[in-house]
Amino acid sequence: MSEGKTNTRLRLLQEADIKDKVVLIRVDHNTVKKGKIKDPTRIDASLGTIFNVISRGGKPILMTHIGRPRDKKTGKISCLPDRSVSPIVAYLQKKLRIKIEVPDFSIHPETGITDIDRSIWASIFRLREGTIGAIYLPNIRWFQGEQSNGPERSRLARKLASLAGVYVNDAFGSWRPHVSTFDITKYIPSYAGYLLQEEIKNLEMVLHPTRPFLAIVAGTKYDTKIGPVKELYKRVDHL
Repeated sequence: MSEGKTNTRLRLLQEADIKDKVVLIRVDHNTVKKGKIKDPTRIDASLGTIFNVISRGGKPILMTHIGRPRDKKTGKISCLPDRSVSPIVAYLQKKLRIKIEVPDFSIHPETGITDIDRSIWASIFRLREGTIGAIYLPNIRWFQGEQSNGPERSRLARKLASLAGVYVNDAFGSWRPHVSTFDITKYIPSYAGYLLQEEIKNLEMVLHPTRPFLAIVAGTKYDTKIGPVKELYKRVDHL
């Protein structure tokens, strides 16, 4: 653990009453490229939170986004097999040694998954009974409303919240205010997972650093990094 302090305004997973409750966990498992896991680091980083929920009697439903299936201009959602959560589920089943089920939702060729239908309740029943160890929702960006601003947005938030008794955000890397990271917290008790807590501690160290302060920036998606890098440059001694 880093030496930074946890933000006292956060409600922490370790404080949540999750025994025998369905726990909806937003993770950042955006690791699949062309149908294969490119690097499992992000998945492994979330294992602490998932293990904690299971060991304390919680019933986890996991969700993540993979890629950018929604066309910004047309709003069309392309639900391609190479952007599915299947490789992640296979990886987690080996790591966690549990059976994980992906509900079978109807998919429209242009609007994606338009509703959370009753089929998921059969999966939740099996989850509560212990027949399966976890549920993993399809790519959350396949769901109509996740990234849009119409009435379908609030409808999706309410539907997701209705699945569980507790929500946990462990997806610091998925910082955009979408339904699965932001809107859902209006309708369900919400807590920070262990990875999110750790990343916020690290952020506090950036905001209040020990000098001299050296920052090393790497990765892809440069279009989303320009703003943060400019702000970081104002604070560092060396970049």
